[in-house]
Amino acid sequence: MNQGNPVASGSKTRTLPYLIRGTMAIIVAITLVRQFVVPGSDASNFPIYLGVYFLANGILSFKIARSKAEGGVKDLLAASTSIIGGLVLIVTFPFSSYRDSLVATDIGRFTFSAIVIVIGLLQLQKAVYMTPQPIVKHAHLVFGLLEVLLGIVVIAVPIDWEANAIALIWLVLVAIFMFVVARRLRSP
Repeated sequence: MNQGNPVASGSKTRTLPYLIRGTMAIIVAITLVRQFVVPGSDASNFPIYLGVYFLANGILSFKIARSKAEGGVKDLLAASTSIIGGLVLIVTFPFSSYRDSLVATDIGRFTFSAIVIVIGLLQLQKAVYMTPQPIVKHAHLVFGLLEVLLGIVVIAVPIDWEANAIALIWLVLVAIFMFVVARRLRSP
């Protein structure tokens, strides 16, 4: 029994989503670093990766909201918003005829920013979680603020080094937080 940590169960299946998301964050962070240091590298696939995060986070939040006795309509709506936002980013970016410039256009930038800001605000209001709340306290503040900041920067200027720098910070923190959660879930 894990009386000190109500979320921990020692089950590998509970840690797997966090290990996968942490590993994926490292891969995406390496891709962004390559764009900083290699001149003339291709357009970023960051919207796709961000969409995958929102989709995974929404599914995880949806499962948690359905399993909780006190999980209400607000939790389910917030998780659904994250799922829909992730799907929009995943589907529109790679399959658009404007693949390389979708986020560079005004419509694409505003859509991308709106999705990021809404999900960031939902995290700030504790409606969507990237990590289980008892394990990493205040993670929702860190991720929510970074997502809102990323959305504001993308609205203000086209995706450039500023937005990529915020995205890189976000990804590094995601990786760290996800591995911390996986470690704490596995420890007795």
